[in-house]
Amino acid sequence: MIKIYKLILVVLIGFVLFLVAGQLFYKNQKTINLQSSSNSKEIVLPSLIQDRLGQSFIVGIEGKILDDRSKQILEKIKPAGVILYYRNFENPEQFKELISQLQLLAIKTTNHPYFIMIDEEPGGATRLDLFENVFAFGTPNWQQIESDIKIMKSLGVNVDLAPIADFAFDDNAFIKDRVPARSIDNLKDFNKKFISLLSQNNILSTLKHFPGMGVFVEDPHKVLPSTDIGILTIDKSIDIFKNGIDNGADFVMTCHCVYDDIDPDNPATTSKIITTDILRKQVGFNGLIITDDLSEMPFTINKKIDLSQATSQAIKAGNNLVLFSHKLTETEIIFDKLLNIVKNDKELSLLVGQNYIKVVSLKNSKFEVSK
Repeated sequence: MIKIYKLILVVLIGFVLFLVAGQLFYKNQKTINLQSSSNSKEIVLPSLIQDRLGQSFIVGIEGKILDDRSKQILEKIKPAGVILYYRNFENPEQFKELISQLQLLAIKTTNHPYFIMIDEEPGGATRLDLFENVFAFGTPNWQQIESDIKIMKSLGVNVDLAPIADFAFDDNAFIKDRVPARSIDNLKDFNKKFISLLSQNNILSTLKHFPGMGVFVEDPHKVLPSTDIGILTIDKSIDIFKNGIDNGADFVMTCHCVYDDIDPDNPATTSKIITTDILRKQVGFNGLIITDDLSEMPFTINKKIDLSQATSQAIKAGNNLVLFSHKLTETEIIFDKLLNIVKNDKELSLLVGQNYIKVVSLKNSKFEVSK
């Protein structure tokens, strides 16, 4: 009888040890050690998938103040960052205060700062009327460009969605007027110096729109354009991006265009061939890949899928960040739908966790956090 009790005791002890070991293993699985350029930082995955998913989102807010409804949605989504527009700008003091409030909320809800993004393209799109007429005399006015970059920094912007790397191979290309150079070599040289100036001012740079929209006449903001690009042209286009990546670009933005001879079934945004096989593996880009704006783009029309499915496909294609520039309340709905998809999709759940680690790792290596 005593032997039986001893046997039971041994079994119980073994079972307890098994449970303890299992808990330790689980905790170790949620803690990943990453090497940054300067030091090693421990990144712990949040226990809630909702908190992980938020770091795959960049969202826009509607007004010039952080109103209660916007704050409530930001607290729920916990995004990686916020993209700002002219609608958010009244004057420099107001804009700086808005960014300050956003960053306080970011630290409170995510323990990391937001990417504060803006479209300021020399000679192209602008939100704050910076870089105006910097090519008035044909060559870049670098003194003005550097001065305007310092203005962005002083306001609290830490990511510029620039420079453009879309060379206009077609003279009728819709993107032509936004490209700050008329030769490939000049574009490479301009982007190299612009990326360097942003970096010197602690602003992260973004090459767009991969793999290059310089062959499309139709604007993807209005339709879903598609064409054969040709091997020689695509090689030249990718080489422009490769040059920018080699010179320190932090982000690459994918585009809502279909390249029929590369992936006829998907725009670059949701194409694993373009995003993972070409940009990540062939070109060797190790930074963050972000979609072009998903909130008002017509690229889902031909695919007969809703925006939550398209967002899922964009992440599966290899994008680390999905961009919703407008309609914050509708973005919340997309987030909720995607959250339900992630909970039942192991592949997507794994990618969301990997995105969280990659996003937070970049923030840790680039930004100082004061709590």
